[in-house]
Amino acid sequence: MTSDDEWTSSVRAHRLSYEVFCNEHERAWRGLARARLHDHRLVERAVRDIRDELRHRWAAALREPAPAGYAWMVAKRHVADLALWTDAGTAPPRAVLPDWERALRDAWPCDRLAPPGLDDHERLHAAILRLPERQYDMIVLRYALGLAYPAIAVHLGITEAGARTTAAQGLDKLHRLLGADTAALEDMQ
Repeated sequence: MTSDDEWTSSVRAHRLSYEVFCNEHERAWRGLARARLHDHRLVERAVRDIRDELRHRWAAALREPAPAGYAWMVAKRHVADLALWTDAGTAPPRAVLPDWERALRDAWPCDRLAPPGLDDHERLHAAILRLPERQYDMIVLRYALGLAYPAIAVHLGITEAGARTTAAQGLDKLHRLLGADTAALEDMQ
């Protein structure tokens, strides 16, 4: 093969792996955008921007120790930029709250996400937004999107044990923010 032929096949392989990678991880990026932006057009824009940046920096992303972790950081930056730009990072507008409520009610496992008896999903959403960054990521990935701990560990560039610990800490902090009795909640876990 000539060097041009090698480059052409390499570019084709990179393009294929890029598409497969994006298709595998887009659900998490879309979930992150939905949890923060609450507007379908902004969610689609965020996902498109994430894919575009990764396409332009694909070779560099592949050199990262954890390409999925790198992509998650790119996704968080794009979503945060759009949230700041649109002021959508605070409480969701009343018009879209039912979509967020449905996502929270369908969260897996729903009995662990919110304390028993909490019917105020707007309050739950506000508490989730107040979590530290890593715990927020964990709540979105684990409970809103239902990803397994091994997949979360890949996204966040941590061990599976670290993902489990962060999930427990995130739930504990979320329940404290909601004023729940943590002793009663420990019995549920």
